[in-house]
Amino acid sequence: MCSNVSEKRKCAVKAGYSMDYQREEVKQNMSFWILNKTNDSTAEMLLYGVISDTSWWGDEVTPKQFADDLKALGDVGTINVRINSAGGDVFAGVTIYNLLKTHSAKVNVYVDGLAASIASIIAMAGDRIIMQEGSMMMVHNPWTFAMGDSNDLRGVADFLDTVRSSLVNIYVSKTGLSNEEVIALLDAETWMTAQETVDAGFAHEVAQEVKVAACLRDNKTAIFNGVTMDWSKFINPPDLPTEQKPAARLPVAPRIEPPKPQNKNQGGQKIMNLEELKAQHPEIYAAAVKDGVNQERSRMKALDELSIPGHAATIAKAKYETGASAEQTAVAILNVENTRRKTMAQKMQDDSDESNMEDVDPEDSEDNDPKDEDDEETEAKALGKRIAEMANKKHIRGGVR
Repeated sequence: MCSNVSEKRKCAVKAGYSMDYQREEVKQNMSFWILNKTNDSTAEMLLYGVISDTSWWGDEVTPKQFADDLKALGDVGTINVRINSAGGDVFAGVTIYNLLKTHSAKVNVYVDGLAASIASIIAMAGDRIIMQEGSMMMVHNPWTFAMGDSNDLRGVADFLDTVRSSLVNIYVSKTGLSNEEVIALLDAETWMTAQETVDAGFAHEVAQEVKVAACLRDNKTAIFNGVTMDWSKFINPPDLPTEQKPAARLPVAPRIEPPKPQNKNQGGQKIMNLEELKAQHPEIYAAAVKDGVNQERSRMKALDELSIPGHAATIAKAKYETGASAEQTAVAILNVENTRRKTMAQKMQDDSDESNMEDVDPEDSEDNDPKDEDDEETEAKALGKRIAEMANKKHIRGGVR
């Protein structure tokens, strides 16, 4: 137990501005900050978690360590302070505020989750204060646990009022609110959303650089972007969604794969499609395309050389629809010609039967010239020979096989 008010005042004010009378000795080198240069002219300070778990009241080592770390940055033009904290030691927070406030660099403060209690005082050191979307700020009165007689308790109350006055002055200088307005906010333990913080003058803007996620675990531990905070010490904290634990996975029966179809490629080599061939072997793909173009040109040339009167439609169909080769087209034309000749012969026979030509003496007929029959036979043989020659030309390739 602290023997008098003077000694009590050397005890800690922490975690929501509370005063901890159990502390008797100062712990040294308890660094709760991360301070690094990001480039020659910019530095970043990370304040995530409790602002010191021991009091800086009467501690000469830790504040000096912080000041030395800040000085070691050199002549930087900008310090970006990132905060996600539920508060901590009031003397540590005020010291950090003063060191940042008097630094020559421009100080940008980013509230990445929560700036509550003394963490909100540190935020007031920013020349520019940015609330991330979904973040919050909380202000309240300093509080403590105390033991002793009535004189001791009155002294503690007076001391808390003195601490509050210094905090009120900081808030007033930043927000432009009156003392009475700020005290009313502190008395009510006021929680503000990002936009409400800006509207009240405690910050300058809302940004979307960092998405804030918050939830409550076991009704007493809050989690802001992965940082755990004691939620039970606050009087009227906001409702947060309950932390969702991963659902237990039910055992899954093993999946029986259907038999895979047999791959004709028994050699085990992968069969590539055109896109894969083009990507992996562009030289082979280019050669194949060139060869295909040459084959198609040869096919079209061979079809042009057929040029058989009366069969232009068949040749055009082979060129542009079926893709048939010249050999196949020649055979098709020959079949058509054979059919046509048979039809003409049958028609001539029918006409002969109807005109009773069998009763006319062949010797009296002027039209019965053996030479005409010989010419027709010769013409048929010539056509067949021409088609056969076109079909046997070795340079004709391509088309449908």
